Amino acid sequence: MAARISNLGRLKLEMLGTMALLVGLATLAFAVLLRFVAPVTAIVLAVGFNVLLWILSPSIIELMYRARELKPEEAPKLHSVVEHIARESGIKKPKLMLVPLKIPNAFAYGTPFSGYRVAVTEGLLKTLSPEEVEAVIAHEIGHIAHGDMQVMMVASTLPAVLYHVGRMLYYSSYFGSRRSERGEFLLAGGIAVALATVLWLISLRLSRLREYYADAHAALVVPGGARKLQDALIKIAAHSNPDIGAQAAQVRPLFISDPVLPPVDPEEIKRALLEKKPTVSERILGIFSTHPSLVDRLRALEELATQIAW
Repeated sequence: MAARISNLGRLKLEMLGTMALLVGLATLAFAVLLRFVAPVTAIVLAVGFNVLLWILSPSIIELMYRARELKPEEAPKLHSVVEHIARESGIKKPKLMLVPLKIPNAFAYGTPFSGYRVAVTEGLLKTLSPEEVEAVIAHEIGHIAHGDMQVMMVASTLPAVLYHVGRMLYYSSYFGSRRSERGEFLLAGGIAVALATVLWLISLRLSRLREYYADAHAALVVPGGARKLQDALIKIAAHSNPDIGAQAAQVRPLFISDPVLPPVDPEEIKRALLEKKPTVSERILGIFSTHPSLVDRLRALEELATQIAW
């Protein structure tokens, strides 16, 4: 029990540290840039656009993926699972949505204004066992319980705003009255875009940490949840279809597993869990991913499984 608390404590501290670094760097960048120019218009427009997109995102997602509410009479057992896990997680039961995609996957979305939803694909319900579906739903409800939609909205807005400010400063360099002034605008714009890239990478790191945290939530609220989620992740990876998954590329940070990965053999993943060491190229690619690698997630769940006795 002490080891479990210690591991989750370290994960929470790492997430807080990453968020603090993201906000701190953004604050410092804006403070420096405001010495060159007061890009109020760019900031207001960028923030306003991102907030509006966040508010409208539930409707956009449902239109794009033809998600519909799955009524209790259609899937009473599944609704019972959602209700139980939501109660265990200390939140109101989210709506259960069905997405007509053949790939097995799931995601959570919503806002405090529109309410929250957990969406599952038709492929998920056909591919996974009821116990594995339960673990996946617990992972998604973990995202809602942890406020990940709001956290990642802020985390993604900061680099976007800084990028737009940088672009504005860059274009302002064409209209400077003096050569020195044009040079200052150009330099400030370049620095802003570079810092926006750094903040974007930090936000991706935060996204990966939130995935680990949601995995841990599933392990804690579902009996045997760590093992069940391991099996679910392996099946999801094994049944991935890049052609179909490409349809979901625009909302890939929301999914429990990256929907555009190539299919993976379950036995290969099981062997990799104990044997595989990440290559340099895999580590580099991991920096640009919204999700931890499948092997890393399986190893983290393996560690949790050995610490939690149900």
